[in-house]
Amino acid sequence: MSTQAIITLIVFVAVIVLLIWKPIHPIVIGACIPTVLALTGVLACALVLPAAAAQTTAVPISQPISTNAPASMPDSVLYYGTVQEVVKGEDGSIRQLRMDSERYGQYTMNITQDTLWIDSGNHTASDPADLKTGEGVYVFHSAISTDSLPPQTEAFAVVRNIPMDAGCAQYHEIEAVSQEGGQVSITTDNGSLYIRADDQTGLSFYGSDEQATLEDLQVGGYVMAWYGAVAESYPAQTHAQHLMLLPAQDQPVQDTLTRAELVMMLHEQAGKPVVNYAMQYTDVSGDAEYAEAVRWATSEKLVSGYDNGAFGPDDTVTREQLVTILWRWAGSPMLMDYSGLSQFSDAADISLWAQPALAWAHQNGYIAAAEGDKLLPQGEADVQLAQSILQNITKA
Repeated sequence: MSTQAIITLIVFVAVIVLLIWKPIHPIVIGACIPTVLALTGVLACALVLPAAAAQTTAVPISQPISTNAPASMPDSVLYYGTVQEVVKGEDGSIRQLRMDSERYGQYTMNITQDTLWIDSGNHTASDPADLKTGEGVYVFHSAISTDSLPPQTEAFAVVRNIPMDAGCAQYHEIEAVSQEGGQVSITTDNGSLYIRADDQTGLSFYGSDEQATLEDLQVGGYVMAWYGAVAESYPAQTHAQHLMLLPAQDQPVQDTLTRAELVMMLHEQAGKPVVNYAMQYTDVSGDAEYAEAVRWATSEKLVSGYDNGAFGPDDTVTREQLVTILWRWAGSPMLMDYSGLSQFSDAADISLWAQPALAWAHQNGYIAAAEGDKLLPQGEADVQLAQSILQNITKA
């Protein structure tokens, strides 16, 4: 017999004795019984709990859980909506998709040379030439957007032709790759998702008939992934039905913008006015093709020369210089207490004189992140950016 059983039996006998012991008044007995029963419970717990604790096996935690883990910016954000307007440039290429969605509201997706066009139903690239208003599409876009109405952001991938009975292809960066027993595991979404691929997974290259292999999956690359159910674990896990390897995300070489090119662009936009203004720059001859544009821009106080008297027609324009000149051209509008620029990690690099202009441009959606969460105010501006901002200003 166990120790706790013996103690319980002794207490029980004591209760019986109290009940049959005549000299003790019944009131006293009634008062004692609850006390004795309580003591019985305490003794039982005191004996049982240590025994149970001795038999409990600790379950180790594989990874410590931190409630103070830093929030990571997602690789991309998914938007679903209907195309309201397709904005094209002079060369016929799509520059913007103006979207509307019951869930996400209105959004303007800026289309670049790097934007991918995906046919989700056929696991192939899609030709955007036949895109029409009213079509429903998924757009994977940058996590950085402007504070304008509607907000603007860069589109990474536009997914079309989504079958009703299948999920939409998902855009992922390959953060890590491991291989074991003919199966490859891709880590993505800031470590929160494992995508497994094997010999049952279809593999292809974007815009190519060449057959891809599991060995082509490399860290730093991007894929469009088709998969079904995702296991509710951490990290979450799924098996890929198809993986499309995407082109390297290197930015294409853009045409840098010079000071002469910028003033000529604005001069032409203004109708090439002729002004009577004494221009005294040491490096601008009267017969230069940009001379009248420089004369006009100087008279309008859009630009000025250097302290040494030179204009620097062949000098490249920085992004903050470009925005400042266009801000002056738009009438130097001022904003009060605009905090939108603080989202950029290099906001401290913005020159003091350029802050009002960049605040205006960002608030109106004329400029966005150039690289990740960086605005790159000191980086070189390009012709494409100048044309885009100028086009948006004239439409406002």
